[in-house]
Amino acid sequence: MTKLKAFILAFTLFLFVKTQGQELVKIQPEKPQANDLLTVTFNQKGSKIPDTVKELFINFTYSNFYEMPNRLPMQKVNGLWNVSFKLPFYSKYGSFTISDANKDFVQQPTDTSHYEFFVYKDGKLIEGNYLAKGYSLSSQNRKSATFEQQQQEWFKKELSIYPNNYESQLRILAYEMKKAKGQAKWDAREKALAVIEKKFRSNPTFGGNINSTTMGFLIIGENQKVDSIRQVVAKDFPKSDYAKEHNLGLFLRNKDEALVVDSLQKLLKNAKDEDKKSYSSAYNYLFRYYIKKKDKTNALAYYHNTIKGDTSPYRWRDYNNYVKFLEENSMLLDSAKKLNTYILVNVAQYPTSVIRYFPETGYLIGFDEKRKENLKQVENELKAMQGILSYKLGEKSEALKWLSEVRTTLQSKELLLKVADVYKSLEDKAAATEMLGNAYKLTPFDNKVAVLLKESVLASGGTEADFKAKLAVLEKEWKASHFNSLKKIVLDKPFPDFQIVDMNKKPLTAEDLKGKVVLIDLWATWCKPCIEFFPYLHVIYDKYKDDKDVMFVILNTASGNTFEDASTWVNQNKNFTFPFYFNEDKKLSAKLDVNTIPTTFLLDKNSKIRFKKVGNEGEKAMPQLDAMIEFLKQQK
Repeated sequence: MTKLKAFILAFTLFLFVKTQGQELVKIQPEKPQANDLLTVTFNQKGSKIPDTVKELFINFTYSNFYEMPNRLPMQKVNGLWNVSFKLPFYSKYGSFTISDANKDFVQQPTDTSHYEFFVYKDGKLIEGNYLAKGYSLSSQNRKSATFEQQQQEWFKKELSIYPNNYESQLRILAYEMKKAKGQAKWDAREKALAVIEKKFRSNPTFGGNINSTTMGFLIIGENQKVDSIRQVVAKDFPKSDYAKEHNLGLFLRNKDEALVVDSLQKLLKNAKDEDKKSYSSAYNYLFRYYIKKKDKTNALAYYHNTIKGDTSPYRWRDYNNYVKFLEENSMLLDSAKKLNTYILVNVAQYPTSVIRYFPETGYLIGFDEKRKENLKQVENELKAMQGILSYKLGEKSEALKWLSEVRTTLQSKELLLKVADVYKSLEDKAAATEMLGNAYKLTPFDNKVAVLLKESVLASGGTEADFKAKLAVLEKEWKASHFNSLKKIVLDKPFPDFQIVDMNKKPLTAEDLKGKVVLIDLWATWCKPCIEFFPYLHVIYDKYKDDKDVMFVILNTASGNTFEDASTWVNQNKNFTFPFYFNEDKKLSAKLDVNTIPTTFLLDKNSKIRFKKVGNEGEKAMPQLDAMIEFLKQQK
C-alpha cells in the first residue's frame, strides 16, 4: 500500500469516527480544568440507541472520581440529552459510554474506544492524563490482541511530556522485563529498581512516598519486597514517626502481656508531646488492657488519650467501636454514653462507604448510592446503643424511649439480641420474642438465634408446636421481603460463551448448565475478601448441594493465577468442598463487565444472568443468596 493510499484510508477512518462518534457527543469545555463544570451533550438521532429508549446514562468506564457515582442520568432538553457535573479538584483523565439503564444499547465512538476527556491547567495537560489513558484501555479495548502494546504507547507519551513520571517509567520497564530474555531482562529489572530506589530516597519517611515505593515493587512483580521497605525505614530512620509506629506495631504482637504493659508504661511516661500521635496504638493497647482488667482508674486515664487527636473520617467508626467495647465489658458506661451521644449528634459525617487516602488529595470517601438508607441504619444502631447504655445505667424510662424508636427498624443482629435481653430483664417477654424474631429474619442460618428464640417462646408459655409455627411464619416473612426486593433488581442477560474447566481439566459446557439454577462465584487465590467470603458461601452450598436443580461453579478468574495456583490452593484447603473451576477465557471478565472480585452471578434455568452481587457482604449475603436461588427455582 502506498503512503498516499494509507493516508486516504486513515483519513477516511478518522472522518467515519468523527461522524459516528464525536458529532453525536459534544464535551464542553474542550480543555476542562479541575473544579470546572463539564457538560456532555448527546444527539440520539443517528446513534446506536433507538428513539424508543427514553432513559439514558453516561457510564464512567475509567476515572479517578471516587466521590462520584459510576453512572449519571442524562436529561433531554430541546431534543438533546445533557448531563453536567463538577470535576473534582484532583481530576485527571476520564472515559465513558452512553447507554440505556440495562446497557442493552451502548453508544461509543467505535467498538474499541470510549468517549474521553483530558484535564488541563492553564491550557497545559496535567501530569498523569496519558498514564490514565493507558490504564483505561483495560476497559476500552481489553479484547485487543495488541492491548499491552497500545498501553505502552500511552505510557511513553506520558513520559514525552513528563519525563519523571514514576508509574509510566515502571510500567514501561515492567513490560520490557516481561518480553525480554537473558541479560536484557535483568538490565530492565535493574533500571526499574533504580527508579524505585530514587523515588524512595526522595522522601523515605513520608507514608505516601512509602506507598508509592510499595506500588513500584508490585508493578514489577517483586511482591516479596513490599514488607522489606518498611523494615528499611525503621532501621535507617529510627527517629521518624513512621519508624516509631512501625516498631511499636511489631512490639505489640508480643504475647507476653505483662512485658508489653510494663514497657508501654515506661515509654509513655517519657513521651514528648510530639511523639503522642506516633504512640496512639500504645494508648489504645493499655486502655483495652485495663478495661479487661476492670481497672477503672487506669482505663479512664488512657481512654482520654485514646479517643482524642484523630480528625480523619475513620474516627467515627473508631469511636463506635470504643462504645461497643465499653458496653460489652460494662466499663466506663457514662463515658460510653457521652461518646455515643457525640457520634449520634454528628451522624451526618459518619462514613458509610470506602475511605481512601492519597498524599495528593487527603482522605476521600467513596460514593455510596444508598448512603441515605445506610446512614439511617447507622442512626438506628446508635439509638439502640443509647437505649442499652441507658438501661445499664439504671435509666429505664429513657432506655425504653430510645428502644421504642428503633424497635421495628433495627437491622443489626447483635444489637437486636442485646435489645431482646433488655426487654427480657424488664419482663416484657412479648417484646423480647419480637426482637429475637427480627434477628432470626436477618440471619436465618444462625442456629444460636433460633435457640434463643425457642427459649423465649417457651418462657412466654408457648409450646414446641408454637415455636415451629412461629419459625414457619418468620421463614415466609424473610423470603417474601427478599422476593419483593429481588423483583426490582432482576436482570435479563445471556451468560456469554465461556472456556471453563474443573480441577481435573474437564471442560464445563453450556449443556451442563441447562435446566439448573447456577451460582457462579468469581475468585482468585490472592483475593483476601474472596477467601473470607467462602465460609458464608459454603453454608449456602451445604443447603443445596444435593438439589439436582441447583449448581455451584466456584470459578477462579485466572487473573494473576495459573491453573497450578488454583489447583494448589484447592488441594491445601480441603475444608471447602464446593466444586472449583478455572477460567481459560481471558476475555470473560470483560464479557461479564467484572472489575472487582468477589463477584457472584445467579443464572436461571435458561442460563440467563438474573442477579449479580459484587463484594463480600459476609453473613448478610447468605439469606439474600438463598432467596435468589429459591426465587429462580420457582421461575418457569
